[in-house]
Amino acid sequence: MTWLIAMLGLVACGNNGTGDTGAAGLDVQPLGSYTTDTGGLTGNIPLEIPDGTSSVLVHCGDYGYDVLGTAWDIKDSSGAYYYTNQYHDAYAATQMRVGNLDDHLPVLFPVSPDHDISSGSWSINAWIASGGTPTTVDCEAIYRTDPVGSSGTIDLNVVLVGLDGLGLDASTAADDADLQAALSYAQDLWSDAGLVIGNVTYLDFKGNVDRYSVVDISDTDASEFGDLLKQDVGGTTRAMTVFFVQEIADASGATVLGLAAGPPGAATVTGTSKSGMVVTTADLRDAPNEIGLILAHEGAHFLGLFHTSEKTGDVQDPLSDTPECTEASNTDGNSYLDRDECAGKGADNVMFWAPAIDISSTMTADQGWVLRRNPAVH
Repeated sequence: MTWLIAMLGLVACGNNGTGDTGAAGLDVQPLGSYTTDTGGLTGNIPLEIPDGTSSVLVHCGDYGYDVLGTAWDIKDSSGAYYYTNQYHDAYAATQMRVGNLDDHLPVLFPVSPDHDISSGSWSINAWIASGGTPTTVDCEAIYRTDPVGSSGTIDLNVVLVGLDGLGLDASTAADDADLQAALSYAQDLWSDAGLVIGNVTYLDFKGNVDRYSVVDISDTDASEFGDLLKQDVGGTTRAMTVFFVQEIADASGATVLGLAAGPPGAATVTGTSKSGMVVTTADLRDAPNEIGLILAHEGAHFLGLFHTSEKTGDVQDPLSDTPECTEASNTDGNSYLDRDECAGKGADNVMFWAPAIDISSTMTADQGWVLRRNPAVH
């Protein structure tokens, strides 16, 4: 998962669900249950990719918050490796990245126009690092088969969790000037990528408001975040669910402004720990554009984008048209990339690891290509 931290007043960075089988343009296929061997591998899970498929989301779970899962390899219809994990004997660098995720594993491909897909019989082998203990997961594939154009629409389920102090609930949200300014700013940031916010459904959270209005996390425990995303909130399935909360409290004392499942999240899937994102409203009244930047950045993570360069500079996204910043100067006592040294090297991109208002405002053609292919987008 990813999160954004406020520094110097600027933004820096389950239960098994079911895809929407009734949505036009989505072909949802259960893949069955798989039990890992002593090495943590599920073995090849067959995928029958239909003609006209623009993206595939495979998700498997649940295996618990104390275990990480990822893809070991993906084979295409010719039997060739489309992707291999860096620890795989056949590892080769490709235009593909897969996250290491706890509890529930979504894998989305393609994540680069340089590494597109074709129809046919594919397979994926998942790796659940459970220390040699056999783990059984249920898996499902969601194939997006409707056309992808130069513009795509993402609908939102906006879930309001304990925001009475702001006078904000499902009946007032559509007329709340600050919330609408935040959504408008996110829309402006996504415009370079050809992504448009469509229908917005406002929902009052019906679960345990006392528990989830302040989401507690730490470096080793984000289970409360995952449990919130598992909650049944209603709304539209082919949409992105955004929980607006009072605060995200990090045990280290850092100010966390947003958290997204993934990348990628389990798009069009409900009831899993990867079924949405969380945004704090702590600065909504004073800085609604910051909230919009968080929504745009974390929402793009959910839809499949990685940071242009990770904060240490040693890992980049799989896109060929995003600028790279690779050397951290350590001038501030750590080895993290800062905006000054990355000027002209990605700091102006919405997906820079530590984006800032009025600095990080651009997106590239390749980033838009990925976003518009996500199964949640139509």
